[in-house]
Amino acid sequence: MLRRRTLLASGLALPALLRPAVAQDRPIQLMVGFAPGGNIDLAARMAAPFLEKYLGGQQIIVVNRPGAGGMIMLNDVAAAAPDGRTAALVSFPALVTALYDNRPRYTVDSFAYVGLLTDEPYTIFVGPNSPYKSLPDLIAAARAQPEHVTMAGAGVGSAPHLALMQLERAAGVRFTWVPTPGAGQAMQLVQGGHVAGSISTVSLTVRAHIQGALRVLALMSESRWDRAPDLPTTGEAGWKLEAGSARGFALPAATPAPMLQRWEDAVRRTAQDPAFKALTDRDYLILRHMDRATMTRFVQDENATYARIWRESPWRQN
Repeated sequence: MLRRRTLLASGLALPALLRPAVAQDRPIQLMVGFAPGGNIDLAARMAAPFLEKYLGGQQIIVVNRPGAGGMIMLNDVAAAAPDGRTAALVSFPALVTALYDNRPRYTVDSFAYVGLLTDEPYTIFVGPNSPYKSLPDLIAAARAQPEHVTMAGAGVGSAPHLALMQLERAAGVRFTWVPTPGAGQAMQLVQGGHVAGSISTVSLTVRAHIQGALRVLALMSESRWDRAPDLPTTGEAGWKLEAGSARGFALPAATPAPMLQRWEDAVRRTAQDPAFKALTDRDYLILRHMDRATMTRFVQDENATYARIWRESPWRQN
């Protein structure tokens, strides 16, 4: 009470003095555009404690806003106050693919991209008791009965959906896509035998494959991965495809430069932290750090590439 009287007596504006402290105490919301339990959600929760440390100890709360292939969350972040208190773990190409066949309130220029953190290939997988023992088996079934074989994944027009479109186009087959709120829900449908298969990242599927909880048929890559050298690739099966998910952090575009610099430094230090690297090795995440400028160019390239795939897709024309 004495301290309060002293401040008032000095003529200082109490609200102005308290405002920075209040802002400092307010937690940072790290937004994720997919349901809990999926690969992006797990990556966000893994990175959050390290970002907290390198942002000066401010609490970070992971907030899930699933829907429309991440578009609902991205709309929220684009419209958020540019005060450094709202950030997103954004996934590529999901950020750009959510622009297609939707009416979002954001563009790729609505965000400031402060650093890429991980990048990993997709896997094509089926249930542990599936009759499909290889990718050629799955393709043969889709060719014999067009649109009969079901594949599940996050949203219509999502990154896994476009990866499946690439496979369809390369192999000359048609699957039926079953949209889900996130990758975790798609995996549950596969494991329960409700759909034939799905597409998701190595971090979500390789451990389950090793444990026998599902069967990875192929990496969507032209070359094998040294962390799981027994897994075949789409290239080996005759289809030269590469698809995957890269993840990094974005804030509202109008966020002041000093705050963006703090975030860029925090992402870089997280990527370099030996403890974080150990966690990524444990969970089959592949680190691929980019600074602000490099990530921004990466986003522009992703937007151009996947917009072309979407425009040319036979699926979209039907």
